[in-house]
Parts: sequence; structure tokens; C-alpha cells
Amino acid sequence: MGLLMATVGTAASYFQLSRFLRKDLTASVAAQQTALADYVARDVDNYLRERLTFLERLATRVPPALLAQPLQLRAWLEERSELSPTFSLGLTVSDLAGERLDGSGRIGVDSSEFKGASAGRATLGRPLTTPGTRHSALPMAVPIRNPEGEVMALLLGTADMSADGLLDHLQSGRVGKTGGILVVSPEDHLFVASTEAAMSLTPTPPVGVNLLHDRAMTGFRGSGKTINAQGIEEISAIASVPSSGWFIVARLPVAEALAPVARMQHFILQQRAPAVATVLVLIGLAMAWLLRPLMRAAHQADRMTRGEIELAPLRVVRNDEIGHLTTAFNRLLAKLLQHQAELRRLAHHDTLTGLPNRKLLDDRLQQMLARAKREANLVAVLYLDLDGFKRLNDTFGHEAGDKALRETARRLMSLVRHSDTVARIGGDEFVLVAANFSDPAEHAVLALAQQCIDAVALPLQLRHADMAMGVSIGIVLTDGGATPEDLLAAADKAMYQAKQNGRGGYVLAPTLR
Repeated sequence: MGLLMATVGTAASYFQLSRFLRKDLTASVAAQQTALADYVARDVDNYLRERLTFLERLATRVPPALLAQPLQLRAWLEERSELSPTFSLGLTVSDLAGERLDGSGRIGVDSSEFKGASAGRATLGRPLTTPGTRHSALPMAVPIRNPEGEVMALLLGTADMSADGLLDHLQSGRVGKTGGILVVSPEDHLFVASTEAAMSLTPTPPVGVNLLHDRAMTGFRGSGKTINAQGIEEISAIASVPSSGWFIVARLPVAEALAPVARMQHFILQQRAPAVATVLVLIGLAMAWLLRPLMRAAHQADRMTRGEIELAPLRVVRNDEIGHLTTAFNRLLAKLLQHQAELRRLAHHDTLTGLPNRKLLDDRLQQMLARAKREANLVAVLYLDLDGFKRLNDTFGHEAGDKALRETARRLMSLVRHSDTVARIGGDEFVLVAANFSDPAEHAVLALAQQCIDAVALPLQLRHADMAMGVSIGIVLTDGGATPEDLLAAADKAMYQAKQNGRGGYVLAPTLR
């Protein structure tokens, strides 16, 4: 058994350690990928902002007179292109109908950069491949405004991302041996650039192929594990390029990222398993001896939970960790017994006033009725309902209402004997049960009711002011022949009659037999 336990423990440790390392290494790689994606995103964002800023500044410097002089405008644009090769694939100006103002023809008015600039904002277009060179080109456009701020023309420029070195930088930025970088335009459903050159300017996969990519297309930014379109599981991190709406994906196959885990597993199995097995056998034997008292304690505790023996403290065998654990269990058991007693008390008492609740009232009333029947005595039930409690509650708040209920309970308890019962059965409803009256019983009960009325009528000292309440009482007597339900119903009915008579009084119902 010890050998089996050692073997199982070693195997469990092996798999747990492997799982921990995989999880920890995955988190570490994800953090690295996130940092890389953020860095590349900032680099791409700076590239785009630099060109958009140049285009916006140039738009403010276009002489308005040249917009009507095609040849001079073309010369002016060519001169700026030579001074700053930011837009090596050309600059042009068009009117709002798409007609080039330098006399070189028309442009596509359906392009995103034309529509965005026409609406008055600097806009990136859809990346495309230039004919002949196979370079990646990125069109941009900004509005040219008149002195009143209205858009009167558009300045368009096309950047050569391949010639600028941006894509070469991305394609050389391989992550590990097989990882890489992707630049994605979600609006165009296009891979703008990729470490794998063949993926540049190709459509993104359809929905359902790569679940993390689907989330990124709808706005998710962060990291996670996914299976790409080639069926390879990889760890990917996504970061936004704010100026374009694009996002960057830094990805690394899980097999490469977690290769150290496989090497660790191989090392453990070949180099450490025999030694570990021997040590575990010895440890297992020692643990069997050390844990014998714990096993006995566990067996005894198990029998307690099944109800085979009473709850009782466990025997402390040794003053060691197991002894400390047994002592702690005994303290916990003592608290459990204390809580059980408290729960039993709460099950039969009102939590606000501490008075018996309806359940305990029924039980005590049954006992008092049985005793009255045996001893030929009368039992009185007084049903009390506070007058003016709702007004107090609405005026001073629930905290004041709770204080009034507790004070009423205290005053009623001060009037009764130890053998009597005062219970709270509703919001502001109390029941007082008394027995063993001196003759005549009716006079004693009515005197007790008047004492209750006088006690409740005393002003309550609240935080803001003193407040007085009243109480209406319904009374019924029985010689023990009635049921608790009948007594409470009769007393309740008499109480309502007392309220109808003007409140602050009592009504004695006919005796129930």
C-alpha cells in the first residue's frame, strides 16, 4: 500500500508540476507576446501618424489659386514629393466629385479614403498591391478646407509600405522559430502585413475558423490560446493601432512555447524517477506511522457525521502537528455545538425582540392548555396590536420602529410572571398568555390588560423627539378545551373590535370551552 501510495503521489506530482509549468509558461509567453504586440502596434501607429500628419500639414499649405491651375498644381505636388519621399507613390488633389485637379483624370469616389476625407476627416484607405512591383501600397486622404472651414478639395497620397521598410521590418521580426506578427485591418477583412510574406494583403479567414481572431475582429484586445486556420494551436496577443482601426497579432505556436515543459518531463522520467521512487517509499512508510492517529481521528469523526456516535472531542495522542490539528478540530466542534444551540434558539425566537415566535407560542400554549385542563384553571390569551406604529415608522424611520418594538417587548415582559409567555407573532402584533389567576379570573385579566395599555402608552424617547403609542387588546379565556388556533382567532377578532371602539382599549371575548 505504501509503494502504491508513493507511486500515485509521484505520478500526481509529475502531472501537477507539468500542468503548473504549462500554465505558468503560457502566462509568461502571453505577457511577452502582449508586450511585443504593443511595441509593434506603437511602431505601426507612429508610421501612420507621421504620414497622416505630413498630409494634413501639406493640405493647409496648398495655395487655393493652384486648384484652378492643373499644370502648376502638378508641379507643386511633384516638388513636395521630391523634398519628402513620404508618399513615394504620388500625391494628387481632387475635387469632391472625384476629378483630379492636376489634370491626370479621375479617382475612385467609392474608396474609403475618398469618402472619409469628403466627410472632413483624415482617412486611411484599403491597402493594395501596386501593379508591376508587387509592393504594398497604402492610400490616404485628408480634406483641404477654405477659410470658412468648409471642405473644398481632397489631398490624396499613397505610401509604399514595402519601400518604406515597414513590412520588411515586420517580416524579419519572427517570434521564436515559427512565430510571427500579423497586421490586420478588420474593416477591410484583410491581412495588411505578415511575417509570412505570402499572407500579406490576403483576406482574413471566415468566421468560425479562428475563434480568437473572430473576437479580435469584434473589438477584443488581449491574449489567449487559439487554433489558427492551419490547425496549429498557438498563443496570440492582440494590440490596437489607434490611428487606423487596425490591430497587431503577435503569435507563437504552443508546441514551441511549451517545449521546455517537454524537456523537463523527459529529464524527470529518465534521470530522477528511480531516486524519487525510493524516497517516496521511505516517506510512505514514515507517513503511515505518523498518520495513524489522524486516521483513527478521521474514522471517529466519520462515525460522528453518520450519527453512529455522539459528537464528542477527539483524543489528542501526540503534541505534534496532528495533535494541533485534533485540538483545532475539537475547538471547531465546540463552536459547532454552540452554533447549533443558537440556531435552535433562533428557530423559536423573534430575532428583533428576542421574544418567542409563533412556533414556540403554539408549543407553550398547548402545554398551558393541557395543564389548565388537568388542574381546572383558566388560561387567558391577550392579542395586542400597537396603535400608531405605522405613523412612527413612517415619520422616524425603520430604526426608530425597531427600537419601539424592542421597548414594547421589554415593557410587556416586566408585567408578566415567569410562568407567563409574551410572544411576537407579526410586525407590531404581540400575544400574552397567562394562567393560574386568583378568582375572579376576569377581573385579574382585565387588570393585566390595563397594565399593558398603561405601559405601552408611556412616551418613547427617540433621537429627535418623544413619541407615544397606544395598544388595542383582544382577550379570550378558556378552561383548556379550545385549540390554540381558535383562541388566537377569537382574541384577534376581539382586538379588531377594540380598535373599532376607538383604540387604546380592550375587549373581552366570550370564554371558550
